[in-house]
Amino acid sequence: MRYLLIVLLFTAHSATAQSTRTIRTYNGLVNDKYPVSLTLTTDDNLAHGTLIYKRTGEPIRVVGTVEKGKLLLHEFYEKSTVTGIFNGQASAKGYLGSWFSPKANAKELTFALTEISEKPAAASTAFNPTGTYAYSFEKEGGSGQIYVQQLSGNQIAVAMDANRGAPSYNMATVAKTTLKLRGNKAIYSSKEFGKCTIKLHFFEGGVSIVYVGENYECGFGNAATVTGNYVKVSSKIPPFPKPE
Repeated sequence: MRYLLIVLLFTAHSATAQSTRTIRTYNGLVNDKYPVSLTLTTDDNLAHGTLIYKRTGEPIRVVGTVEKGKLLLHEFYEKSTVTGIFNGQASAKGYLGSWFSPKANAKELTFALTEISEKPAAASTAFNPTGTYAYSFEKEGGSGQIYVQQLSGNQIAVAMDANRGAPSYNMATVAKTTLKLRGNKAIYSSKEFGKCTIKLHFFEGGVSIVYVGENYECGFGNAATVTGNYVKVSSKIPPFPKPE
């Protein structure tokens, strides 16, 4: 599926980038006829914000990455369900690219965004990451859950699991483990199956997970991965999965 290929390309990106937090606003069109506005906060390679289709005026959460001139955003319209994907390249005025729905046989549409303002974002403040985070690409398109509990000011307990979706439904799992929290980021590292290093980048209302460099030998099922964009669906201490 197209969205899976896009996600796999995204997860292979390096997790290193500039650390300046910036808020940018854009106006643009989808398919040359649907006006949109986008407010996007970038922090390292993490990008998150709010998209508004001006005909409806309803704000939609977007989460993704901006790296080396490439933009990838997941559109979360209902809870943790991804309803649209923006995949673009930087242009002289903003970004140009394609939008498509994860639904089977969905038509690919063009989009064009023009930057209209830029300002520094306030520094990250202390937060409690405790909760459950999730994403879903419709019925058979794959899903993931992250379970987090803050143990102290700089330690969190984390468990991760994701399902690749049809047709294989291969799984990617990280059993409950303790990670060091530095600001709003944590690193998971393992050498059980080779070099495996994953960065968790938390923000208000979600977490973005990427591989660090090419360290993705994590023992996951074929084409399965825990990396991706997750939104927070609960702030309660989560029921961690029991080891099998």
